[in-house]
Amino acid sequence: MAQYQTFPDAVGGSHTLDKLKALHLPELAGKSFLDVGCNEGFFCGFAHHQGARRVLGIDQSAAYVARARKRFPHCEFREQGWEQLPDESFDLILLASALHYADDQPALIDALVNRLSEDGLLVIELGIVASRRAEWRRVERGIDQRMFPSMAMLRKILAGYAWKWMGPSIAQGGDPVPRHVVHISRRRPVAYLLMQPPGFGKSSLASGLFPKAGVPVVSGDQMLSLVAKGKASASAKLKTLLDEEYSPFRIDRIVHRLFEDDLAEDLVDLLLQGDAGGDIALDVYVPAGHQARVEELLEARGYLPVQLAWRRAGPAPMPAADVAEQSEAFYLSLSGSGPAAPVPYQGPPTGHVDEISIEAGMLSIRGWAIDESGTLPSSFTVCIGLRKVDVPKFERQLRPDVQRHLGLPHALVGYRLLFEAHGIRSAADMGNRFRVIAGDRHVLTLSGTPAEIFRGGAA
Repeated sequence: MAQYQTFPDAVGGSHTLDKLKALHLPELAGKSFLDVGCNEGFFCGFAHHQGARRVLGIDQSAAYVARARKRFPHCEFREQGWEQLPDESFDLILLASALHYADDQPALIDALVNRLSEDGLLVIELGIVASRRAEWRRVERGIDQRMFPSMAMLRKILAGYAWKWMGPSIAQGGDPVPRHVVHISRRRPVAYLLMQPPGFGKSSLASGLFPKAGVPVVSGDQMLSLVAKGKASASAKLKTLLDEEYSPFRIDRIVHRLFEDDLAEDLVDLLLQGDAGGDIALDVYVPAGHQARVEELLEARGYLPVQLAWRRAGPAPMPAADVAEQSEAFYLSLSGSGPAAPVPYQGPPTGHVDEISIEAGMLSIRGWAIDESGTLPSSFTVCIGLRKVDVPKFERQLRPDVQRHLGLPHALVGYRLLFEAHGIRSAADMGNRFRVIAGDRHVLTLSGTPAEIFRGGAA
């Protein structure tokens, strides 16, 4: 029997060491390895040398299998062809110098890919004829005739897989067709991730790009809205959070809270609802510190996450607090500059609580207040039973009705206090001991009982 593979003690027709280098194999330590058509087991021996945890070679020649077992006793070899592939999966499968012997070459490739582990790799060395057409060409060899594909045909055969041409292999004496190496793996569906902050144009970019490619777009904002409205299902924890917190104007706050409560997996499950396992684009804000976690979860579900990153187009808006501060300063600078400036306020501190409500899990209190100078106090304190909440930062609002009634220099005397509504869902939860204190000590008058001015909950 002719010597094919080359060893230090036996020179064969194949430059096996050079071929090993041309295969561009990945690191095999800890991996499982299958060589289909293993001959005397040279590549199996290399896999064992690298520390592969499982090495198996198969060949239909009993003589070659016997030689392989003798050379590499630590590897397993079986006398069998590819018609009966091992019923197990492998991290790497090698098919070198043999594909042209198969009666149905595409079917053999499919069968080998089906034996790959989830992230496995199939390495094939094969002859490729020179032709621009997608065709099979019968090639006369020294001992027989075999069918070889063109590169265009190979692209058609591998269209359903992720694959890469790695370069030419090593020519052997008498080769009628140049040899090449390709790496093939399962094609995972792609999850295109648009996770930039609000205001970056995620939705515009997604709607303009992906529908043209037939890739469905899932909006995180929309899915959270549907859950909050009871029109989509979600985990119990995520549903509870949205019941307490949801507001279309506070999506970024809700998303931060979601990740703080370790609900990343619940969010990913929500976004993938109804997906058939194909490519998908996810338009959802994810804080930078949590984006890697989202990618991990998508990988665990069989997707290849591809994150799209870009710079914001145009100038970014000022932070809301800065806008409010500068706008109010400008407004107040106009006080007294008109043709009929009012007389400065002269009277006692006063004010009212006009409305109480629950907004996105927060207790909202609205009204107006002035101190001795007719100016909105700089701080508020809310007392609910034995609980006391200091509210140093609040939203200032215009109240022209109060300005006209009291003859004030300006109307910026309204307030909106917003803070966590722990345990409060209705007026009944507030009890009878409810007070709002403006400044150091002035207790504001309620425009009615807590039940009468409460909005958004049962009394």
